[in-house]
Amino acid sequence: MHLRIVQRRLASIQNNLIRTYKYQSKVFGFNAQLKTIGNTNEIEKILRDYNQARQANPHAALLIDAYRKHGHRLAKIDPLGINVNTSIPELDQNLFTVNFHIENEHDARSLFGLSTEQSIPKTKDDWIRQLNEIYCQSISLECEYIENDIERLWIARRFEQLRTSPTISSDIQQRIAEQMRKCETFDQFLQAKFPTLKRYSGEGAEGMMAFFDLVFKQSVQLNIENVIVCMPHRGRNNLLVCLLNYPAATMFRKIKGKHEFPKDVKSTGDVLSHLYTSTDLTYNGKKLHVSLIPNPSHLEANNPVAVGKTRACQLSLKDGHYADTENVGRHGDKALCIQVHGDASFAGQ
Repeated sequence: MHLRIVQRRLASIQNNLIRTYKYQSKVFGFNAQLKTIGNTNEIEKILRDYNQARQANPHAALLIDAYRKHGHRLAKIDPLGINVNTSIPELDQNLFTVNFHIENEHDARSLFGLSTEQSIPKTKDDWIRQLNEIYCQSISLECEYIENDIERLWIARRFEQLRTSPTISSDIQQRIAEQMRKCETFDQFLQAKFPTLKRYSGEGAEGMMAFFDLVFKQSVQLNIENVIVCMPHRGRNNLLVCLLNYPAATMFRKIKGKHEFPKDVKSTGDVLSHLYTSTDLTYNGKKLHVSLIPNPSHLEANNPVAVGKTRACQLSLKDGHYADTENVGRHGDKALCIQVHGDASFAGQ
């Protein structure tokens, strides 16, 4: 009897969840009847060209697949030089004994992410050298865990294009150097003024500042209006002060232990590494609203919060399927969520 009651209650809860989150009809503003502007035909063409190129050039496809799956294992990403792989069985050149040459340029660019300025490698050895330069140096890519074929192919080809592109312009290089220098100077100042402060500095990760700056700039160019960011402790204060307009004086006041609220208000603040902000940035005369959400001590707990806030932004901005008219876009056209993972430090650091 009790088991039946429990089963009925579980079934009721399940039905409520389905009714709440199922989006076959309008739920919380979501309108599944609207037709989203898509690129289905383009996706089908990319996959069709890719599969045809694989069939026409099977040996080249196997070699490229091997580096996409295993190239990161030979990447030079250990600055201490403790665990350095010089070879792995999956990339043993004895496995790829058949020489090949891709005659059709369209096939080569369907299989592999060549930049427009990059010529097609001619021999198997040329391909191996090219793939080693892309996947086995100080930066690499691991994306085989992505289940969607077109997403996995897109990110691999895009990574390959960027790695074979010419050097970035001097203006962008100067911008990157400026952002990294700001980050470094901020850390040096805190170290000099507050040497005992546990600050989770951005030292060693200054490139993060350039990443955020370029992402925000690109977001403005794509007409994105809101960016919601969640990130761990490390480098958080650098991002707040150096890029997100957080008042340095307010942060220094908190570091010194002064009151954050009026003295007659019974309240407590949070620790330094959990600070957050919401601000407007301007790029090329256009504004972008950026929110860095609070960061709890359980680092990844802010990920679903960031997703939920992004969803709320999409709803309020009538983004994608939340639009009122037939003229809708894809999710992410107006609101973007950026999640930075924080478990990449050395053990015992």
